[in-house]
Amino acid sequence: MATNSYFRNFDARNEQELLHSLVTESIQVYGHDVSYIPRTLINEDTILGEDSISEFKDAHSIEMYIKSVDGFEGEGDLISKFGLEVRDQIVFSLARRAWEGLDIGTRPKEGDLIYFPLTSKLFQITFVEHETPFYQNGALPTFDLTCELFTYSDEALDTGIDDIDVVERQQSFVRTFELSSVSGTFTVGETVTGGTSAVTGEVARWDSTTSYLYLINMTGSFTLSEILTGATSTATGTYNVQQSTAEASTTLQSIDDGTEDKTSSNKQFEIDADSVFDFSEGNPFGDNP
Repeated sequence: MATNSYFRNFDARNEQELLHSLVTESIQVYGHDVSYIPRTLINEDTILGEDSISEFKDAHSIEMYIKSVDGFEGEGDLISKFGLEVRDQIVFSLARRAWEGLDIGTRPKEGDLIYFPLTSKLFQITFVEHETPFYQNGALPTFDLTCELFTYSDEALDTGIDDIDVVERQQSFVRTFELSSVSGTFTVGETVTGGTSAVTGEVARWDSTTSYLYLINMTGSFTLSEILTGATSTATGTYNVQQSTAEASTTLQSIDDGTEDKTSSNKQFEIDADSVFDFSEGNPFGDNP
């Protein structure tokens, strides 16, 4: 027996458009402005389907509704053999019409990031549900994005939003260079080159008192007596001595709060390990040479 055409039939041109409009307006009323940050693959491993040096270059402002109204979901905070792990999850609802207005793809993608200003945290999309609610009036008005707290692993963050980009400067692997004959002032975020453009680094911090230059995202290695030049500030300095990895690690902590950890033994570990391992690699946590 066929369904009743008077009750089950609908005008896709009118009713579905009305549904999309109501859903979009509801999210604009009850939602929050977030930044959607698409991932750019640099060197994808086609076997494992991953890219350890992904880039996040753009940030698009868009409104989303928080479906996790009772707080963060997921496994919460737990102690594992690797220390304290925060496994908070959150579910965002995104109107399809709002997404289409961004014009960056047919749908949100797993691996992209969402910056939630209310909590000042970055979340990574782990799953995109595109069939909820299930064909209401024959339409699919929303995407549900299941996200978990983003674990930074030396990716490039250059979105132009300082609250986002600061994560890279605070958590990237840092190499420290002592300069002499300094002229000018290096600026945070600029690219520094040596004698050739093949060797570059990004400024995480410049200490004019000690003439220490802290660089991240290194490509290649500078040589002694090489003149380093800032691309934006045009500041220059001659590279004298590269600080040890242990000193760079301690210095990175001072970027955040101006203090150093006086109780850690990382420098002693470095001294002892130098007789066993070769730590001359430019970045042991990434694919850069």
